[in-house]
Amino acid sequence: MRCIVLFDLDGTVLTFDGAGPGPGRRSLDRAMADLYAFEHATDGVRVAGGTDRGLARTLLRRAGIPDDAGAIDRLLATYLVHLESSLRERRYRPIGDVIGAVATLLKHGAVVGVATGNVRIGARLKLESAGLGSTFELDRGGFGCDAEPRAEIVRTAVERCSAFAGAGAKVVVVGDTDHDVRAARAVGARVVGLAVNAERRAELESAGADAIVDTCGEALVCEVLR
Repeated sequence: MRCIVLFDLDGTVLTFDGAGPGPGRRSLDRAMADLYAFEHATDGVRVAGGTDRGLARTLLRRAGIPDDAGAIDRLLATYLVHLESSLRERRYRPIGDVIGAVATLLKHGAVVGVATGNVRIGARLKLESAGLGSTFELDRGGFGCDAEPRAEIVRTAVERCSAFAGAGAKVVVVGDTDHDVRAARAVGARVVGLAVNAERRAELESAGADAIVDTCGEALVCEVLR
């Protein structure tokens, strides 16, 4: 049976050096300041595991702005302008040997895709900044522009990857938060958690991840193909 492997991006494949806020959070803050003069909009907001459209809705509500589709689209378009600019100043980097792990999975016949809360353009910008622009084929994935709930994003990714894997393929989601675990369970997928610290490991354990690794590499590949 072929295997579909869906990677979350932020905190799973991508991280940044130094203290927060990172490029994504900073770009959301700048977009809210530009459009609505609402400063530090993401203070106290959990970004990890969120989706771009869901985060946009939360920030608009905090600012007292109607969270209709037009306002969400406008905020995310402004965010992407700031993200592209921010990534010139501060780039993402891979978490472990992402390129090697994906290459090994492909050699074993897996269909590798992404399931991320980032809108597709944002995902591309972040991956390119980390030198991973050619590692993932973005037509094999689900994004924050496809849906707001993460489970629907994962479901969309499975549907797109099934065109390459065939019907009945086993699905494995690789992610770093309880949101990834719940979304994977909604589509009957196995979950390999990636925990870069003790807090995230505890979260994944509590959520019921099937396995947990520390970084992208050989151990991750072994758990995915188990």
